[in-house]
Amino acid sequence: MGRVAGKKAFITGGAQGLGACFARMLADEGAKVYITDINGDGAAATAAAINDKHPGAAWASGHDVTKRDEWKTALEAASDAMGGVDTLINNAGIGTFGSIETATDEDWRRTQEIDVDSIFIGTQLAMPYLKKAPSASIVNISSVAGMIADGNMIAYNTAKAAVWMMTKSIALHCARSGYDIRCNSVHPVFTRTPIIDPLIALGGGGEEGEKRLVQQIPWQRLAEPEDVGYCVLYLASDESRYITASEFKIDGGITAQ
Repeated sequence: MGRVAGKKAFITGGAQGLGACFARMLADEGAKVYITDINGDGAAATAAAINDKHPGAAWASGHDVTKRDEWKTALEAASDAMGGVDTLINNAGIGTFGSIETATDEDWRRTQEIDVDSIFIGTQLAMPYLKKAPSASIVNISSVAGMIADGNMIAYNTAKAAVWMMTKSIALHCARSGYDIRCNSVHPVFTRTPIIDPLIALGGGGEEGEKRLVQQIPWQRLAEPEDVGYCVLYLASDESRYITASEFKIDGGITAQ
């Protein structure tokens, strides 16, 4: 039996990077996974690769996480396909650069819509499904950027800090309402996925750009997607049954400085 055997996970942002990694790791440990992404073809490719290894374990659809109606459609499809939804992994997100002087209104609005509003909308709409589950888990992917600031990431810092606090509010509401629904946030440092490509480019690109990022991390290496995935796997499993309103830093020690 796998660590999440029988679990039914809904994962956003699953076409590549962390979301695709989470889907693979959960399926490897026995879960069914429903993968969504604005890039519907990419989500379908992730699901197809999983089904090659675990037939009938994965489904996918295109999904704009800022649209309430698309959340309703995707959640209904996921519940029909998997026989319910007991795990929600809010992973979809973007990163933007800009200071208080240079960030545009569009930078600000788009970052909040995708990184914050989507979690509010999706979790609200997922609640009826999660409440039906014998044990449910919500995992919100934040960032160390929600805990430590940078002068050139005002929209992203603000959004990821909001995810951190929203997670706690959701967790407290569920606990005090008597729902068996846990809610926790995960805060990765620079992880080897496409989202850090602009950061590497800012540092000069290639090995030199990566070296500049790594120099900020006490562990002296980038995180790999699986480093974050093991934490998500734990939070999706019943091993974390008494863990809620907590934040998990996958950061190589960067926030200890």
